[in-house]
Amino acid sequence: MPFPGDSTRPSRAECRPVSDSNPSASSRLAPRHWVALAVSVLPLVLYAALSLREGDLPLYFRTARAFLDGATPNRDFRFEYPPYALLWFVPATWAGGDLRGFILAFGLQLTLFDAFIKWLLLSEGVRRWGTSWRAWAPLAAYFVVSWIQSVHYLKRYDVIPAALALAALVALMRRREGWAGAALAVGTVTKLYPAVLVPLALAVCWRRGAKPTRALLTGLVAGVLPLVPLSLVWPWWQFASFHVERGLQVEAFSAGLLWAAHQLGLAQAQWVHAPASYELHGADAEGVRAVTRQLWVAGSLLAAAVSVRAAWRRPPVHIEDLARLSLVPLTAFVILNPVLSPQYLIWLTGAAALALLSGRVGPSVVLLVAAAITRGLFAGSTYSKGFQPPYTLLLLVRNAMVLGAGVAWARETWRWGRPAVADPPEVKDAPSPTPQA
Repeated sequence: MPFPGDSTRPSRAECRPVSDSNPSASSRLAPRHWVALAVSVLPLVLYAALSLREGDLPLYFRTARAFLDGATPNRDFRFEYPPYALLWFVPATWAGGDLRGFILAFGLQLTLFDAFIKWLLLSEGVRRWGTSWRAWAPLAAYFVVSWIQSVHYLKRYDVIPAALALAALVALMRRREGWAGAALAVGTVTKLYPAVLVPLALAVCWRRGAKPTRALLTGLVAGVLPLVPLSLVWPWWQFASFHVERGLQVEAFSAGLLWAAHQLGLAQAQWVHAPASYELHGADAEGVRAVTRQLWVAGSLLAAAVSVRAAWRRPPVHIEDLARLSLVPLTAFVILNPVLSPQYLIWLTGAAALALLSGRVGPSVVLLVAAAITRGLFAGSTYSKGFQPPYTLLLLVRNAMVLGAGVAWARETWRWGRPAVADPPEVKDAPSPTPQA
């Protein structure tokens, strides 16, 4: 069903599509694809059903239980997430009853979003490459990384906004601009970070014309419109104050450098269990935190501008083009952030998997490996007391890989965004050059 204002025809402003080596106009999946999809999801279903790990799930359960009992978030109890996040917690709380039931119900709910992500990746692969082996690359890469990340992949709710952000990219390339806007809006009010993709989406739609731009804006407005009546009964905006007050999380890029300097005797920092995470405290940590915040804001804005520039000068033709453009602001938002939880890399892996469909695959491979080795930071580690040198080194390597992939995508985007050089005009009936003696 089309969203009001969705465009269905390419406009004159858009570049002509480039021929694929093995094009497939349809994303219809064959039986073998559905079997592979089921096989890729089944291990996570079993993990969700059998794992005793709780992660952040008790927090989700307590807040949703209080809400169902009549309490108002950020008035009767603190709710540290954007308002739509609570809407995803309530169904599992209602269905599960107690904490154990909630963990099972919420885990199975997350596997549905995981299946949706994998369906999008496989559908886009088949749409792009048909029966070629490369059609399987996004699904295969994402399956491996999501399974390795399962310890936090299914114990936090980040899979939900990740699915919405990926759906927005796919909808945008399939010229469903209204649905793309709605997905971005709901994702933003669920986890904030999809907001960095809005400027890129606006640039793509603006190049297509007024109708696609109106459709995108309609979707964005429709997605956030429920916040207006919600504001009358719930001070939902107060969640932001909690995050403004957060310190320098130990896994952040700058925090890893500071902790390494501390272990070398070049700086002082204390490893502290804060309300929401482990943080580095002390005078040096406060100074690093202040600088990190400034770099984070400036870097995220600059990265968004680079992707917008590229989309404006040369609109994306294939889904992997748009994925690379989106990875520039997404990676900057993650790696420059003074708060970098392990699940933040989930935000990047879907787009990185799509970028495997053509062109340079090195940055995607590096990012996906970095997401996979994140689990090693917690394997028998001293995370609650402070990383020992081997774990500090692993953290530095992981963060350097993410930063390196982001820089590579930014450089590629900057060059790719240059206007194509036009062929020289053809001269008709030009006289033949006179041979020189």
